[in-house]
Amino acid sequence: MTKKNTLFLVLLVTLILSITFIENEICGFDKCSMHLDKLPFLFIFASPALLPLFFSLITYKMRDEVFEKWRNFSYWWIPLGIFLTLITPDSNSVIMSWGKEVPAMGMTILYIFISTIIIIRTWLKTRKEGK
Repeated sequence: MTKKNTLFLVLLVTLILSITFIENEICGFDKCSMHLDKLPFLFIFASPALLPLFFSLITYKMRDEVFEKWRNFSYWWIPLGIFLTLITPDSNSVIMSWGKEVPAMGMTILYIFISTIIIIRTWLKTRKEGK
């Protein structure tokens, strides 16, 4: 998949998630009114696509090797993160009162950290080689 195709796909997924959220959460069955208190949830709902969009935009102007390394990492990390979040049981005990939020945030933070390291390392390596 090329840079343009990846960027287009991530933009499309972000738009679909955002529109779905607006229709389901902000708009009621009979009327649609934008409540500012629900706006942060739009960011959270669309965040699975926002991070790849952000890193796609960063790597778009870089060399193809940088983009390909990051893309290959994202191809297996994103499904793994979604899978691990889905199999995490909802906890309703007093001792462990967190549910799926902690694993989801942990996977997101790791994704940001590892993606940044991959992009910087590969960019420095290609710059040093003079490709």
